[in-house]
Amino acid sequence: MSQLENAVPGYRHLVIEPYTPNIGAVVHDIDLADIGAESVRAELRKALVEFQVLFFRNQNLTPEQHIAFAKVFGDPDKAKAFFPRHEIHNVIEVLESRAGGNRFGTDQWHTDITFVANPPTGTVLYSRVAPLSGGDTAWASGTAVYESLPPALRVYLEELEAIHSFEHSGWPPYFERLPDGEAVYRKARADHPPVVHPVIRTHPVTGKKTVYVSPNFTDRIKGLPRQESDALLAFLFARFQRPEFQARLRWEKDTVAVWDNRATVHYGVSDYGDQHRLLHRVTFGEDRAF
Repeated sequence: MSQLENAVPGYRHLVIEPYTPNIGAVVHDIDLADIGAESVRAELRKALVEFQVLFFRNQNLTPEQHIAFAKVFGDPDKAKAFFPRHEIHNVIEVLESRAGGNRFGTDQWHTDITFVANPPTGTVLYSRVAPLSGGDTAWASGTAVYESLPPALRVYLEELEAIHSFEHSGWPPYFERLPDGEAVYRKARADHPPVVHPVIRTHPVTGKKTVYVSPNFTDRIKGLPRQESDALLAFLFARFQRPEFQARLRWEKDTVAVWDNRATVHYGVSDYGDQHRLLHRVTFGEDRAF
């Protein structure tokens, strides 16, 4: 194990370097294809909830190893989005962009799949082809956003619930561009009626509170007039845009990012034009996210 001057203390098996003061860490000197002992797995789980998003460079994973790594954190058979799937391994979603191809509408702040009652608890994203420039992903800490709010506003928000909707998301326009999109859209809409989540959630491991709304899936605050709901949500959404609450990753081939979907929002930057970009994604979950 290498030594790093600013490595985080308290980890026996991992060399962890904070990425920003409020969110994110780089994990050095680990081969995700062969994680080994349960003690290492336990430290990975500890690091994920502590830093909310972890980055690993220079990894070389088969699809089976990618899935095995996701199983360190949860069950890959939980909620999935509507991305194309790997031809052999159905739990791997394929996010690929080419010249003239279909984009996936991830360029809004969002927490994955909150339009279901039990969203996934996290995601492992693996870069197979990275643009020469552009195509970064940014994460923002819902915990840091919550802690930045005035105490009286925190108290008010903790009494509120929000409606999360598949139809409010960027998915309907995506379906319109598919050959059988209308039928797929009708089925998705029938399968995913709107759901209600608290505006402020408590992380089940850390006990910390987090802002649990996002522009891509949160339609409105339950019980508030639309104008008041829109104004309050706009205020909260703007907090995610503050750089001090963010970590922005420049992808390279064979980079892996894993994040805690219960405590973060993220944004896929769509600035890479016609360059080829290919990522494999495995979401993971539990019987109850919260």
